Amino acid sequence: FWVGNATASVMKGHSGASNGNPGNFARPFATIDYAIGRCTAGRGDIIVVKPGHAETITTAAAIAADVSGVAIVGLGAGSAMPTITFGHADATMAITAPNTSWINLKFVSGAADGAWITLSALADGCSFEKCEFLDTSTVLNYLNFITVTSACNNISFRNCVGIGMSASNDSFILMGALHDRFYMSDCQWQNDVAQTSVVGQIKTTGDVSNAWIKDSAFRSIIDGALHIDFDGTACSGFVTNCYFSSLDVAGAVALAVDFSGGHVFNSFVSGEANLSGITVHGPYVDA
Repeated sequence: FWVGNATASVMKGHSGASNGNPGNFARPFATIDYAIGRCTAGRGDIIVVKPGHAETITTAAAIAADVSGVAIVGLGAGSAMPTITFGHADATMAITAPNTSWINLKFVSGAADGAWITLSALADGCSFEKCEFLDTSTVLNYLNFITVTSACNNISFRNCVGIGMSASNDSFILMGALHDRFYMSDCQWQNDVAQTSVVGQIKTTGDVSNAWIKDSAFRSIIDGALHIDFDGTACSGFVTNCYFSSLDVAGAVALAVDFSGGHVFNSFVSGEANLSGITVHGPYVDA
């Protein structure tokens, strides 16, 4: 199925987007939620979102990903990347079915104090790839951009970017207890304004098993920044080839990664601009 939001014909033989259309390239649907509702569970349906598509949602579960095995694929780069804006504190995108994929989409915090994307216990296997998670000003904050219910397993983030500008932002990703196989690769998570309170950029409230976070960069403009904060005492997995930046050297070394039961390899922290990093929980290198 195809989704776009052009209101008039853009090529000969085409019509403007409408949920009354058949959802093909020439006559696309107008909203992602409607397209999901046309899919069949487990069939491997693909929803292709046209460049420049934009939606602003204002209610809970305005996008309800409740059909398993669906891939939502955005076309376009830069300002043409399809954009979903959360325009009210109550707005959410609720993922309640397993094995959904979200590729090349931009998610924007357009209101204050929201928890924008929620994954239920049924959302196993959800993946985000080449997605962006952004706020747009110092007052349009998120409480947690992505909230993952406990017992939701095999969640992955690949080549994603999160950038926060508000001091009131909490975590980019907040997970409940008892997660298995959390995977992250080639991602960038960056708070460009000091958070009012020190909150882990990637945080859990309990144990995570078989996690692997690799080749990613984290930046938080605050003393004693917490980047990966796994609160459980019996976690397992790896943090490899990652980079962490905060405002103070001592806090960066001691607090960058809280991963009891896990192991950290070849990762570096820096609490000073223009200086080489030092190993996480380790001695100075390349001084």
